[in-house]
Amino acid sequence: MKRNFIASIERGSEPQIEQIAKDLQDRGCTIHRILKLAGIISGCSSGKEKDLQELKIQGIRHIEEDRQVRALGGEE
Repeated sequence: MKRNFIASIERGSEPQIEQIAKDLQDRGCTIHRILKLAGIISGCSSGKEKDLQELKIQGIRHIEEDRQVRALGGEE
């Protein structure tokens, strides 16, 4: 199942954020946004992974599912 994700990169890896995003693309991910100053990459997984932790490649400190929350607090 494809999942939207938010990945934060490790401190000191900011200069490599574009390469980290490319490495995720090479694993089948679609990259939506790269926030260089914040050290954040958002995207969508390929759907082949059992869980998002399989995408925690070198340079990524933390990765989690990006969920949209509706106005009344319900998740989509």
